[in-house]
Amino acid sequence: MDALDSRSLRYVDCFGKKFSASGQVRYRITTAAGAWLPVGKVGEEEVFTIDVKERKEARKEGRQYDVTVLREGRRLVADPPHLEIEAGSIVIWHTPDSAITGFTVRGEGAGGAFDSSALTSEAVYTHAFGTPGDYQWVDENGGPLKGLVQVRALEQGKREEFEKWVQTLNNGTLITINGDKATPDRVQILVGQTVFWAVEKAPGISITDARLGRGARRGGNPSRKP
Repeated sequence: MDALDSRSLRYVDCFGKKFSASGQVRYRITTAAGAWLPVGKVGEEEVFTIDVKERKEARKEGRQYDVTVLREGRRLVADPPHLEIEAGSIVIWHTPDSAITGFTVRGEGAGGAFDSSALTSEAVYTHAFGTPGDYQWVDENGGPLKGLVQVRALEQGKREEFEKWVQTLNNGTLITINGDKATPDRVQILVGQTVFWAVEKAPGISITDARLGRGARRGGNPSRKP
């Protein structure tokens, strides 16, 4: 089973961040073990950049840009390593490599700092569920936020349901996070579908399967904001 845990991204996960302020953003991609190292302290070749330009048309919606996370030797790298975007655009990080067992995206610059292991405003986390069951999720970074994803298996032998399932695979289920409230706090999907957590405002949360334990609650998380 691929664990539901936004603190350690895998090939079934995506992390997205909307950049509303113009300026340069510098970020790193690292394993969870190196998540708290300062940006830029491990060699310039491992620091990636995003130049956020002022939006030319005020009413124009921002675009989505995709960044693929790959392994080069012992390093994790971004492809492309540099982006130029307009303010209001969103950048999505993901990996197609199932051998990458967990990574975080952490940066700073225009609009402040961001961290995929501690979700704040204008962030998105997605997870594709491949195993049926009930997934009670919590904020393992110390908050009271919680919810439930019920993943139902496809009934065998029913052609109509199979065709409906194929059509819905690309349609994600949306959960909105605002403070310590998730709307809705309970959703039901089919195996293979994706849930999107859109964070409007939060103090540095995680989306974590409750079965993974409460270690972060006991020890605390230095990235969690008051």
